[in-house]
Amino acid sequence: MGASACPAPAGSEDYNDRGTAWKPMVIAAFACTCATIAISGSLIALHIRRYRAPKEQRQIIRIACSVAIYAVVAFFEIYSYEAAQYIDPIGDVYESFGLCALFLLFIQYAAPDGGSHADELFSAVKAAEETEKSYDWPRIFWICVFQYPLVEICSVIIVEITQALGTYCVDSLKPQFAHLWVELLESAGISICVVAILAFRNNMKLRFKVRRSLAKIISFKIIVFIRFAQAWAFSTLLSYDLISTSSSFKYNDILWGIPGLCTCVEMVLFACGFWYAFSSTEYSSTAKPSEQPLPWWKAILHVLNPSDLFIGIAKIFPLCGQVHRSGEWKNWSAAQQQKPGEAVRKLKSLRLSRKGQGTDEGPYQQSHGSTEALSKPVESWDRGRSASGATQPGAESYPMTDMSGQDLYRPPSTTPPNQTSTHLMAQPYLGDPRSPHPGQWNGQRYDRTLSPAVGYGEQPTQGREMV
Repeated sequence: MGASACPAPAGSEDYNDRGTAWKPMVIAAFACTCATIAISGSLIALHIRRYRAPKEQRQIIRIACSVAIYAVVAFFEIYSYEAAQYIDPIGDVYESFGLCALFLLFIQYAAPDGGSHADELFSAVKAAEETEKSYDWPRIFWICVFQYPLVEICSVIIVEITQALGTYCVDSLKPQFAHLWVELLESAGISICVVAILAFRNNMKLRFKVRRSLAKIISFKIIVFIRFAQAWAFSTLLSYDLISTSSSFKYNDILWGIPGLCTCVEMVLFACGFWYAFSSTEYSSTAKPSEQPLPWWKAILHVLNPSDLFIGIAKIFPLCGQVHRSGEWKNWSAAQQQKPGEAVRKLKSLRLSRKGQGTDEGPYQQSHGSTEALSKPVESWDRGRSASGATQPGAESYPMTDMSGQDLYRPPSTTPPNQTSTHLMAQPYLGDPRSPHPGQWNGQRYDRTLSPAVGYGEQPTQGREMV
């Protein structure tokens, strides 16, 4: 299939057709790239000088290099639009290894003495978890993270082959061309990787809190998201004619120039942010006075050795077999399905606990975490008790008032009330037990006579009342 199979928007094939804004973009991108290299290079130099924790700092230096690599790639994409489509995957491939380096850094934070053997390392990480999981999440997350470099490498191979066959079509997102499917494949790979790293960090929040793990995740993940979003945004705008060319910005200026310039500017900002997120002060002589740093040339050789990354990729194949044979995939899948219901139960439990501590629930109680109806009155809500709180043996306890303070009905007692109790009888009645004429007890209540009521010019009347 020839190259003519791809749609060719006006100006897309003429890489020398540049707008008047091209030269200013090149100058600005070059300045930002130099600034990024200087800022990130100085941070890397400090880590090399203070190379006291090799397993941690080799990953930090790899991550700190990413901003400089992104800036250099973006600059050359602006400088040569013809070479842009071939060098752009370099940034994506390094991005995948940078995410693996961040994951290995978190592994060291979780289990610094986990050992070199895989089983010992995963057991140490599992033992350090703060929230107990029902599945073997260290192995599963390892697979989810280290699959991303393989996905990126496969994507680069597909891009090169389809470019040669003329079916890649970087200018189109139509399903008959490989560009759309490569983008979807990369999107799935990076999503799985990022989610696994975030879940790993959530299992170690307290342990990672002092290591600025959240700042490390945010600073690096935003770079990944911005590069990913920019690539989709400008491809979509041009593919569906949502943006038009002009004398200042030609087709390739919009497709490669503007996103590349944005990347160069953003990398300056992130290089500054890395000074906080990946600071070298925790490896200084003051922080680690008993440890001697490696010589600078040994530190550089240690950082440049990529064996741990390649070994990490190679491990995913036996790990997949182990997880499959042990049934951990099923346990992991079941745990994911239970998460929505578990969140609802936790929310209900939280609401019930708050009600039990406050006054929302009134005189009734409900079992913690249960959805059954309100049942038994709580004795502590019996506001009609005497000050001593004494009750007769076998007597039931009932609340005397509701939440608004209104009197509630109280069933009759089978024995006369205590003569010292004052909460059963109203004072104006002759049946008051403290009265010299309390009335006659009939087994359930006092039978007493109302006090004589004399109105103006009226004769006294007598009546009987049962209470």
